[in-house]
Amino acid sequence: MEDREQKITEHIAELRRRVTRIVILLLMILPVIFYFSPELIKRFWQELLNEEMFVYSPLEWLLLRLVFSLILSMIVLYPYAIFELYLFAKPGLYESERKFLKFAMVPSYLLFLIGSYTAYKFLVPILYSFSYGNPFYSAEKTALNAIKLSFAFGIILQIPLAIFLLDKFKVVSYQTLRMLRMPIYLISLLLILNSPTDFGGLTQIAILISFFIMFELSILITSISKR
Repeated sequence: MEDREQKITEHIAELRRRVTRIVILLLMILPVIFYFSPELIKRFWQELLNEEMFVYSPLEWLLLRLVFSLILSMIVLYPYAIFELYLFAKPGLYESERKFLKFAMVPSYLLFLIGSYTAYKFLVPILYSFSYGNPFYSAEKTALNAIKLSFAFGIILQIPLAIFLLDKFKVVSYQTLRMLRMPIYLISLLLILNSPTDFGGLTQIAILISFFIMFELSILITSISKR
């Protein structure tokens, strides 16, 4: 029944229902995290810097709480959102593809958490230690830069899994990605260097180096797996 051919209107209606459920759950989680966000931000700050926090306006504090709560809500909701999207795509997948995606969903989330936590726990404090002068200009600027960097490393750590899946499903072969590595590096270089991050350019350098390492490692792992 679930594998029958559907009309485009049925696909759109099904996608709308699943996205609506995701949004409703997000709107339920967000206020709860927002309520506890002052204490969560303070703990985050102490773990990150262990220095005094400077807030220069009520609007700055409100914006920090909103963005912090939204990102944390999305991280909490991520497994459910991926599961809903998987159920939407499931009727159009072969059985082998379904099994493979089921296997990949959990490692993908774990890799994201590991990458984000590693950056937050080790990389961001190191970058701040190299900053000149007093880097703690404001709670909003400092915390959001740390969050963006942690989020970026969570994504970067999933590159090997993403390339493996692209090759596995024959979307883009690893041979093609290997041949296109220079254009990919150039585009990544332009995007990362023009990203709105801080630390006097140290963030961009750290992200670039990590991206290059993970991309090359991905090509190597996929090549070995095909043997």
